[in-house]
Amino acid sequence: MKVFQSDKEYGGKNNFVDRNNVFVGYDTEQDCCEDADWFISDKVEKELPETNQHDIDLSGYVFDTTYFKENSEIQGDLDEGECVVFKLIKGNSELFLHLYNCHNGYYSHGFEMKIGDEIIKEGYL
Repeated sequence: MKVFQSDKEYGGKNNFVDRNNVFVGYDTEQDCCEDADWFISDKVEKELPETNQHDIDLSGYVFDTTYFKENSEIQGDLDEGECVVFKLIKGNSELFLHLYNCHNGYYSHGFEMKIGDEIIKEGYL
């Protein structure tokens, strides 16, 4: 899997693409009073991390296209925001891509999951 990111100051586009041409894109361009970001963990987290490491080696991982979770149980200061989770697999190993946005109800960020040109999941956080 490859991760393509632009700095938040330059549009905040985050694209995750696996060798099967499965794509997850998330726009984290910031406005006032929000914190849109992502992180990867070895489990579905119940709390937002203190810091997000974006330099994880995802070589050989692919998306499990049957897995999608709205993570309403996550603790942290999401306020009116939300968190969604996608599963990455490599053999018996699993990682979980969390997309989240903490905001006051006014700001949202779009995400989508595609296989080729077909959108299979999309929404706003």
